[in-house]
Amino acid sequence: MLRYVWDPFIRIFHWSLVAAFAYAFYTHSSMWDRLHHAYAGYVAGTLIVARIIWGVVATGYANFQSFPLNPVWAVKHLFKLLKGTARHYVGHNPVGSIAIYAMLGLGILAVGSGCIVYNSGWGFIDDDLAKVIHHYVTWTWLGVVVIHVLGVLFESFIHKDNLIWAMITGSKRVCSIDERFSQRNTPFPRRKKTR
Repeated sequence: MLRYVWDPFIRIFHWSLVAAFAYAFYTHSSMWDRLHHAYAGYVAGTLIVARIIWGVVATGYANFQSFPLNPVWAVKHLFKLLKGTARHYVGHNPVGSIAIYAMLGLGILAVGSGCIVYNSGWGFIDDDLAKVIHHYVTWTWLGVVVIHVLGVLFESFIHKDNLIWAMITGSKRVCSIDERFSQRNTPFPRRKKTR
């Protein structure tokens, strides 16, 4: 059974950020493309700010409350994934939530430091320091993106669910167990109270 999970904003944001990020990396080392690199950074920064706002005001799986940042849950889920016993999530799983927050945070740092570099430090920060920060933050961001893509492919294989196609169409495969857990804001099932 398919369930509509990712709204148009999330899907447009996702693929637009992929394009802006890829273009910024493509143009990062050429002085001729510096203006294009900066524009791609501005687009990425605008998208990230819009996603953060949407994560607060949206409902459903786009809202940050639906995938809380919890490293303990992420580690437990990762071990269950490796053992083949992890449950299927309709929205973001705990490991995916870590990747999402990391990419948003690193994106803000990359764009912010890039703005400082492009504007020659704005007079309050050393330009060379900003360049170093921008360099390492963007390469770390790329590393998280690669891990995220590998995780998506791995989970798609494990759960026999094409997560890339879900981010294009907005619909994911669900089962009755997923439906029961998806109505809660916690990634782990709660135990029923006994009297």
